[in-house]
Amino acid sequence: MRCCRWYLLTGLGLGIAATGLIFLLAWRDIFDVLVTEEKNIQPGTALYKEWRRPTTRPIWQVYVYNWTNAQAVLGNPPQESSASFREFGPYTFEEYTEVVDVKFHPVNGTLSYRKRTYFRRNDPAGGRSDAAKPEEVTTVNLVALQAAYRTSHQNYSVQRELSFLLHNHHQRVTLTRPVDQLLFGGHREPLLEKLRKIVCAGDGASIGVPCQDERFAYFRTFNVSRRPSEMYSLDAGLKDRTRYGVVRSFGLAPERKELNPCDGFADLTGELFPSRIDRVVNIRLVLPELCRRLELVFEREQLVDGVLGYRYTLHSPYEAVTLTEEQIGRCPSTPIRLGRYGILNANECNAMPVYAPEADNAPQPYFVLEPTTGTLLESCLGATYHTLLRANEHIALLQHVPDVRVPLFRFVRIYQASPVKMAKLKQLLHLADVGHQAALAGCLVGVAIVLLAAIYGCWESRKPSSSQRDEYRIVDMQPSSGEGQTLK
Repeated sequence: MRCCRWYLLTGLGLGIAATGLIFLLAWRDIFDVLVTEEKNIQPGTALYKEWRRPTTRPIWQVYVYNWTNAQAVLGNPPQESSASFREFGPYTFEEYTEVVDVKFHPVNGTLSYRKRTYFRRNDPAGGRSDAAKPEEVTTVNLVALQAAYRTSHQNYSVQRELSFLLHNHHQRVTLTRPVDQLLFGGHREPLLEKLRKIVCAGDGASIGVPCQDERFAYFRTFNVSRRPSEMYSLDAGLKDRTRYGVVRSFGLAPERKELNPCDGFADLTGELFPSRIDRVVNIRLVLPELCRRLELVFEREQLVDGVLGYRYTLHSPYEAVTLTEEQIGRCPSTPIRLGRYGILNANECNAMPVYAPEADNAPQPYFVLEPTTGTLLESCLGATYHTLLRANEHIALLQHVPDVRVPLFRFVRIYQASPVKMAKLKQLLHLADVGHQAALAGCLVGVAIVLLAAIYGCWESRKPSSSQRDEYRIVDMQPSSGEGQTLK
């Protein structure tokens, strides 16, 4: 009976240890399934609703530059080095995003959609209480520079026609505008309608980049029209988890391995990331709204509100994806995927004479990701945009201007995960720790039971048994004195 108890305890311990070991080895896959369910972006899920109408909105801090001595510099061209600019800001805005025209494709596990972005002022009292933030600034006439830039490779007659057009509309090299108009609201330019007939793609010009709308601003005038973007396709990771969050423009053929400038992109866009991030592998991002492709490299670990994350910074500087006239000529009539849409009018992809230098006073862009779930904890993007004012002998307005590097604006886009999202993430990561600890505890308990059973068996084997005690019996006994007399 005791032998049966020993075998029973040993079997129980081995069973618990084996179950704990199996659970310990399989817990990673089990937790990945839980994370996949939590990150499910199919219609009807909580993440899908948050993706369509985000409640956590990035904050934009925009700075503008006021040309303080524009008249003195333009009136005395030899003193081009004395151009003085003063930075004002930050003007704070909230980024509002709406995902529209969504359609789920169960065959390939993707979501097709369009995106609409607009901004709302977030300054206290509209920023008017701060005397360091003027309501109007003086800067270069970017519309005139744009027209001159787009016709710089045209024939002489086109450039002279543009010169008379600028003169008839009383255009100047500089202009003074309210900050809201320069940034987002836009100001009406009757000149733009005339420019479309000269330099825009719709009327047979050789430059295949569309002109802006009637209103012109540094940022596209979504606050006026709220136009959606072109159609994109988001991979929900149903077929391949590593493809989760990859956005593809419809100009890219799925079977083509090498990218063509007309094809567009198929990369992460900085909003959704796959789980189980490997710090050794660099992350490639495409930002179609900013006309940028980024490559991020792991820098260090960083704690964000008690959650350990991987901090990624730029491996290489901002790369503008621009197309030459020859490449544009070979492209189909469909929009150029990384050029024709974006929240910025003032960038290279829109054939603007604007560039973002590698070394500027914008903060170093970074992304902080939770490696297990691929959750974006916080991010920061920034850039400074400049233009070059150069003389043009064929355009009267620009014949005698000096060569001046004119800063236009800079921005810092900051995103931080909401407290609610961080709380849910902490609960999910705590569940991962609890499951791992429970499996490990099961292994230890099973091993402890086996050891106790072995010790119990050894101890029982050393004790004398009851059968051995029964073998002791009386071998001889001396008779008493009375018994001896009776025998006689």
